[in-house]
Amino acid sequence: MSADRIERLTDKQRECLRMVYRHMETKEIARELGLSPDGVTQRIRTAMKTLGVDRRRDAARILAEAEGLAATPYPRQVYMPRDIASAPDPAMLGPSIEGERQYGALTVGAMREEQAAFEAVPSLGSRGFQLPLPIRGGRPNDLNSWQRLGWIFAVMLMIAFMFGVFLAGLEALSRLGRLIAS
Repeated sequence: MSADRIERLTDKQRECLRMVYRHMETKEIARELGLSPDGVTQRIRTAMKTLGVDRRRDAARILAEAEGLAATPYPRQVYMPRDIASAPDPAMLGPSIEGERQYGALTVGAMREEQAAFEAVPSLGSRGFQLPLPIRGGRPNDLNSWQRLGWIFAVMLMIAFMFGVFLAGLEALSRLGRLIAS
């Protein structure tokens, strides 16, 4: 690639291509630069024409190689994966000063006032029973295949029971109608 093509890129086009090289989407680039997504797309397309390539990743790679960024390691992840817990706040893990409260078999240390709404209560998930919804910090895909099949079976049974109740109600109404008519 000739250096004069790279020199013809504007600073804004270079900035967009650097963000493309960091695997950012058009909307993310627009948000970062305070532009509309169409403006970002136009800058990237113009840069692609200037460099003579058909794909935005190729244009970003060419610019990175020209600027010496291609030798740097893969950029770190922008978002933390949902499976990795963040580091706990050390102030929250200290020993209790004010004593402990007893909730059945569960002992809970003293809390500050702002923590009172978030008291530790044993969750249903700790005993093997997990809800199929992302409740209490759970995720929608936390269930294994047997738990999913169990929930499907439970929902089917509940639907069958409700349908039976509906039919029994209709039967009772029809008997009541015959009793009134006679």
